Amino acid sequence: MKRAIGLLTVATLNVLVGAGTALAQTTYPPTTPGASVEGAGGGTAFTGGDLSFGGVATIMLLALGLVALFVARKRAARLAG
Repeated sequence: MKRAIGLLTVATLNVLVGAGTALAQTTYPPTTPGASVEGAGGGTAFTGGDLSFGGVATIMLLALGLVALFVARKRAARLAG
């Protein structure tokens, strides 16, 4: 059980850190003062996605709660007989 909880914790943190990096909202490519790029095409394409860190965290906590509920029911059924 400790192993499963540890694995879920590490997986959750990994997803949250990865999502935080992906949603950093930086400007690509980085610009330097006085430099211009010919034919840059206007920057990074906009995909319409606007997820926030709170939304990702909410979804992960919901999924983690559902997994915990499922595991608790299985464990209770196994212990009951």
